[in-house]
Amino acid sequence: MKKINKKALDFLSEIAENNNREWFAINKQRYLDIKKDIELFWAHLYSELNDFDESLQNINSGPYMFRIYRDARFAKGRPYKQNYGILIADWWKPSMHNRAGYFLNIEPWNSFIVWGAYMPDTDWLKNMRNNIIENPDEIKNILNDSKFSEIFKLEWKKLKTAPRWFAKDHPEIDLLRYKSIYAIHYFTDKEVLDTKFFDKLVWICKILYPFDQYLNKLVKK
Repeated sequence: MKKINKKALDFLSEIAENNNREWFAINKQRYLDIKKDIELFWAHLYSELNDFDESLQNINSGPYMFRIYRDARFAKGRPYKQNYGILIADWWKPSMHNRAGYFLNIEPWNSFIVWGAYMPDTDWLKNMRNNIIENPDEIKNILNDSKFSEIFKLEWKKLKTAPRWFAKDHPEIDLLRYKSIYAIHYFTDKEVLDTKFFDKLVWICKILYPFDQYLNKLVKK
């Protein structure tokens, strides 16, 4: 299956209005059928990504679909998530802290695909900053690529001042202040349900691949 069915968005809209265990119990089979379809969609995309992303060509990578059940500590009377979250990354771990990967969020009025380093660990962040010092043009060329800058919105978390051991007047201080850096592209519901959505995702992932490749190279450095 290479298409997102409208029933997937309809289910999320309904659970937003009926976020309780009684309603979900009655509609659980609907959810399981939708989940199966989305997993098949993402499996097809994973296969396409394997053709150009070598980091996924190992037994430890694969698609991971996050549970719809919210953490009871933060549920606040609404026990179910109102989105489908799917991650593809080397190491097949449901975390954006360890590797840069492809995360797809399907949600009415808030669907997007995102890549990058979200709150990277200390060693990863250190390697990123050292690489910016040694070869700033490498990351600049990726971020300034015309297709990249046209299609993606770059988001980040930054320190208010220079990180420790770095001069406040360093010429690359804006890049060095990053604590997180990730690129995101949003989709309308119409785009998500379009028959061309799958092909568009593949095209977008190819453009973002150099960004992920750059970040993951620094994990292993």
